[in-house]
Amino acid sequence: MIVIGLTGSFASGKTQAADFFKKHGAKVFDADTAARRALRRGTAAYRAVLKMFGRDFLKRGGDLDRRKLARHVFDRPRDLKKLNILIHPGVIVESLQTIERFRRSEGVLVLDAPLLFEARMENLADYTVVVRASSGKIFGHAKKRGIDRSLAEKILSSQWPIEKKARRADFVIDNDGSPADLEKKVLEILQTIKTKTEGNARNGH
Repeated sequence: MIVIGLTGSFASGKTQAADFFKKHGAKVFDADTAARRALRRGTAAYRAVLKMFGRDFLKRGGDLDRRKLARHVFDRPRDLKKLNILIHPGVIVESLQTIERFRRSEGVLVLDAPLLFEARMENLADYTVVVRASSGKIFGHAKKRGIDRSLAEKILSSQWPIEKKARRADFVIDNDGSPADLEKKVLEILQTIKTKTEGNARNGH
């Protein structure tokens, strides 16, 4: 099993890239989904969030109001750090379990993680891929998701600068073209990695 760590700046098209990896046979671990699971009602992280931030962040049914919580923490970097400390361990444990489950399988597992480098999850991957896009495209994507420019800027500034991520990555995808362009780039990376892996296997590495 080849493990690829996939990340990018907020709203850069990373999720769409993950979908294309999946379309072409890769299994995908979605760190955002794992983070949502970590905050489900009744979990240790859910109880800790209530203790730390209060019951104002609950919806009527008792679930966390994730959008309200996001607006709060992205205005307060110290609270964002606390929230990440609560969520990251569960996400990392789940990603390790997923890697273990597929370790003896053939093929590719993609770790789709917005904070791949920030959470040091790149150490779990054989290769890393960064998706980047122009600020115009990023704010356009964010708007479609109902996130205004002000919140989008705060989310971006809470992450590592994209160039810092790009310098650490094995592959960088510039996502300023069409979805078809993005799919083509994903396919090229998959092909390169598979060729490299086969070459290493032949050479006994």
